Amino acid sequence: MRMSHDSQALEGLPMRLLIVAVVAGLSIAPASEALESLRDKAFVQRCELQLDLAVRTAQIVAVEGEGSVRTVHMDFQSDGDLGLASLTIGDGWGKPYMASLVLELTSGGRMIRTASEPVVWLASEDSHGIRMCTEVFDLRLTASGYGSVAMVICEVQPWTS
Repeated sequence: MRMSHDSQALEGLPMRLLIVAVVAGLSIAPASEALESLRDKAFVQRCELQLDLAVRTAQIVAVEGEGSVRTVHMDFQSDGDLGLASLTIGDGWGKPYMASLVLELTSGGRMIRTASEPVVWLASEDSHGIRMCTEVFDLRLTASGYGSVAMVICEVQPWTS
């Protein structure tokens, strides 16, 4: 194969490099946005799984009966723009979120998971809900008797690595 001779090659090189740099620069912003979107999507999926796990574990503890204890590790750390604003666990007796975990996101969105089959009252030791902004913690769930509805006492414990 024979290389062609281009007498303008040296003068044309800066223009070609400039065109390559401009095209590369224009594609960085969409790629960055796509990466950020993937990070946020992964964060939301992880949050959903953790909320579901906490609800299922509370139901298992309730079914096992008074004195049953389990601990669930919760990690709501985010690498993207979307993150945890607050997490509310349970509420007082008869209140709307007495059997729910409500995660509020920095975007203003909310994720709610409810222990409905069987119904489990989630509360602190003083029979109220727990509201917090901690991203990483252990949630200790202890079954306690309370009439016809199972009650699970929720305690937030700092996570130590």
